[in-house]
Amino acid sequence: MVPTGKESAPMARAFVMRPFGKKNDSAGNEIDFDRTHAELIDPALKAVGLGGGTTGEIIDSGNIRADMFALILEADVVVCDLTILNANVFYELGIRHALRKKRTILIKGTPTGDQNPFDLLTDRYLSYSIENPGTTKNELIAVLEASLASERETDSPIFQLLPSLAEADPSRSQIVPMDFREEVARAQAVGRKGWLRLLSEEVRRTRFEWEGLKLAATAQWDVKDYHGARESWEALREVHPNDLASNLALTNIYERLYRIEKDTKWIEYSDQAIDRVLASDLTARGQKAEILSLKGRNLKTRWRLELVGLSSKEERRRKALTRPLLRSYESYYDAFLQDLNHFYPGLNALQMATLLLDLSKEKDEWYDIFDKDEDAESALRGLEDRITSLRALVPLAVEAALKRMPDNDPERMWAEISAADLLFLTDGQRKGRVMGAYRDAIPLDKAFAWDAARGQLELFADLGVREDLAREVIQTLDARFAGSEEPSTPRKPLHLILFAGHRIDEPGRAEPRFPAAQEKRAKTLIREALEELLDGDHDVMGLASAVSGTDILAHEVCRELGIATTICLPMPPEDTARLGFQGLDDWRNRFLDLRNERKVLALSDRDGLPRWLEGSGMDPWERGNRWVMKMAETWGADRISLVALWDGKMSGDAPGGTAQFVKLAQDTGIVRIQRIDANRLLAPAPGAGSYP
Repeated sequence: MVPTGKESAPMARAFVMRPFGKKNDSAGNEIDFDRTHAELIDPALKAVGLGGGTTGEIIDSGNIRADMFALILEADVVVCDLTILNANVFYELGIRHALRKKRTILIKGTPTGDQNPFDLLTDRYLSYSIENPGTTKNELIAVLEASLASERETDSPIFQLLPSLAEADPSRSQIVPMDFREEVARAQAVGRKGWLRLLSEEVRRTRFEWEGLKLAATAQWDVKDYHGARESWEALREVHPNDLASNLALTNIYERLYRIEKDTKWIEYSDQAIDRVLASDLTARGQKAEILSLKGRNLKTRWRLELVGLSSKEERRRKALTRPLLRSYESYYDAFLQDLNHFYPGLNALQMATLLLDLSKEKDEWYDIFDKDEDAESALRGLEDRITSLRALVPLAVEAALKRMPDNDPERMWAEISAADLLFLTDGQRKGRVMGAYRDAIPLDKAFAWDAARGQLELFADLGVREDLAREVIQTLDARFAGSEEPSTPRKPLHLILFAGHRIDEPGRAEPRFPAAQEKRAKTLIREALEELLDGDHDVMGLASAVSGTDILAHEVCRELGIATTICLPMPPEDTARLGFQGLDDWRNRFLDLRNERKVLALSDRDGLPRWLEGSGMDPWERGNRWVMKMAETWGADRISLVALWDGKMSGDAPGGTAQFVKLAQDTGIVRIQRIDANRLLAPAPGAGSYP
């Protein structure tokens, strides 16, 4: 198992089918099913890390039956209590047996006057005592653990009798709420990695957690939060080890982390993910082509490791001709054969084959990578034949892909770069044509795309394959992109400073904490604390909410000191202005002034919680605090500090206060905390009879 760095909440979910309240069996005996749930079922589910529950989860006013069907289908494990002949329970069990092959656990209380129907008489049950259901908790835990780990084909009588019947795919039934999609899109649009990490955590244990988490993880990849995306996909794979989408995504993420961190463990993890996919049942040719392409890419990455640090072209050519290079080429070629419309592996196969053919001029090294001389000679003849075929087929595949893609397709740029790569391989006599193809394919504002294409050209140049053309293209395009960039001044390290603290006391507060009369004193203390953090060696950026009291004072102090700040609100500014300043018109006006001159980020697009989180019991201000801390952790700052005007009490007046924010900062382990003792607002300043 790949280490996740920090443990994610358990993802597997259960659904419990049972009668509610107290019911009588056919003999008139009263049975308390809520007690059975509280003492037996719920503790056992929690013990094995299963979330979920009964139809009590359905709290919306929509179609209750549709929601119930979805819960039954989506559950990883179902616990069904058949103690009495309850029509709803048997109806739900029939649905489960018809939709899912396994992990349906039957329990039955004793003694009872009800006998199960004939169709279920042969099924196995876990028996529990109606009088003392909790005594069977350990046995139910063991059954749940065994069910989660079991490779048994099915426990459904329907699938036992009809083994060719296809099991329903739960992911197809999960409808992600539109407002969750929209929040992911807002976070992605502003590139806030921390916001997406918050959503990745919050979507877990919702009914749509699998598809919602995939949506968040995909957005994390797009904003280049590779560790965040890794944690999200790994959480999915924790429950579904062979999930195709998870393993494909992780294959790419691990390889990208290797490129960034140069730690070879990531390539090993990527290879393991590829092996899991290859070991699963793949039905689509495109999927097989994609995973074999990824295997070829990893082999290529490992092969390139062998060339790092070699100073001369001659040494690089000798060391380059290895079996990993040959295996990478073969994997790309096999991938292209799976789907000739999938041009990417075809292009890579042609690139690797071109390198191999040129490097085969080093005769000794070529023969050394084969067991027999005749194998080497046969492989060389085969390589020449395959290059001829690839030169004919790959251009058609690229052309067909470009024909299918509309002009606004984000993948079109990469297809056009591939067409330029193809010209480089096949039309070296026309240098201007090759350079024009790269120039036309890569817009001036997409320098990152040139970096990707440049890396492949550098490889050819370093190995002396089409070297003159490669270096001329690199020189020409480098000059073009250098001219498009504005000269940049060296950036100082960034110091991100968070602000939190108490609100101004409401009139008549029983226990004073931040008296309104001490506003100037508080502002002075905030300014002094902030100035202690300014060292001239860092650029400084501030983050704070904007409620009456510490938050607004902090923004105003930063404005006076010329420090940029961002206002972080749990709801839209207009709702904050309407709801957050009851009877405090002066503070509201100051907030409105700040809103017009500072950058504002709003977590929700409505007051309170978004609809997809309603019923969660979460507080909007508490959620806002977690959001700000997640953003701070992923801001990219070299240093993070928290200035907190705080009385030191670990419990505040309400959720989402200063105490919670300080605790969040402590839990990160990376935030320096500078506390301003709020009790200083309740005593005269030293050496003075009044406040300054």
